[in-house]
Order: sequence, then structure tokens, then C-alpha cells
Amino acid sequence: MLTTILETIKRLENRDNLSKEDKELLEFLHSEAWKEINTGIVNLISYGDRLGWEKIEEKFSSMLGLINQAKNK
Repeated sequence: MLTTILETIKRLENRDNLSKEDKELLEFLHSEAWKEINTGIVNLISYGDRLGWEKIEEKFSSMLGLINQAKNK
């Protein structure tokens, strides 16, 4: 679901002129994207004992590295 939301956001943001409805939809989609992201993080943390905390920490560290690289472009 998150992938669909993000793809829709990308397509809307690529439009030249956004209508009022488009802007409202974008605001809603951004909110929904954050809900999906937060749900995924909570689910990941709730399975920490089963998945292994070290693996989760490694993934988050790796993701933070990617985020920093993307910010610095």
C-alpha cells in the first residue's frame, strides 16, 4: 500500500498546475504515507525479539546512511 501511495504522490507532484482538489489529495496522501511508515516501524519493533534486535539495528543504521546520502545530493 505504501508503494502505491508514494507513486501517487510522485505523479501528482509532477503535474504543472495543481487544482485545489489535487492539493487536498496530496495532503491526505502524505498523511496516509506517514501512517503506513509508522505502522511498519511499530510492527518491526514488536517483532524485535523474534527478528533479532541486532539485525533491526543494522537495518536502521543502513537506512539512516541512505537517508543522509540522499539529503546531501
